[in-house]
Amino acid sequence: MEGFLQNPGFNKGQPARETYESVYQVIRYKGVFDSNELYKIIHDWLISRAYQVHESKYKSILLQTGGKERSFDWNAHRKVTEFVMYWINLHFQFQDLMEVEVIKDGKPKKLVRGLLLIRIQHKLEFDFGERMGGSKFHMSMVDFLTKIMWKKKIDTLWEDKLRFKCYELMNVIKETLDFMTKGNEHYDVW
Repeated sequence: MEGFLQNPGFNKGQPARETYESVYQVIRYKGVFDSNELYKIIHDWLISRAYQVHESKYKSILLQTGGKERSFDWNAHRKVTEFVMYWINLHFQFQDLMEVEVIKDGKPKKLVRGLLLIRIQHKLEFDFGERMGGSKFHMSMVDFLTKIMWKKKIDTLWEDKLRFKCYELMNVIKETLDFMTKGNEHYDVW
């Protein structure tokens, strides 16, 4: 998938750890918004839920029309147990950004106008601390645990909780951008 690096800084060269990936959610927006406020709200939301946030990619291009294109990725992870880690990968893509000055509450404020795409993908990682080791036998034990022993717990607890937390994050973004469709029917699930 374009723009996502596999856990930068955490890959030690051993065989790949077991992961449980999901489909991603997309938010598209065209209009005027405060990009600094959007960054701050998303970052604070992740930090307040004990995620560590890393920016793995940043790209900014100045266009001939005077606008900008910007894209970057945030990878946030949180240790749930000694065996399970939550990952939330966010991909931000801005196109045709132009600074505009508006008067809000009687004071001039600088905002940006343009197109925005935010892609949110969540993922579970198992045996992230490599407690089982890197041999084929240990990898088969991890495979047995995740696909047979803990399958129901993974589906109904860890993955489900993380998915609904991503819905909550998506709703926070929609409220910040003042979407008409803000709101979340799953707000009280977890």
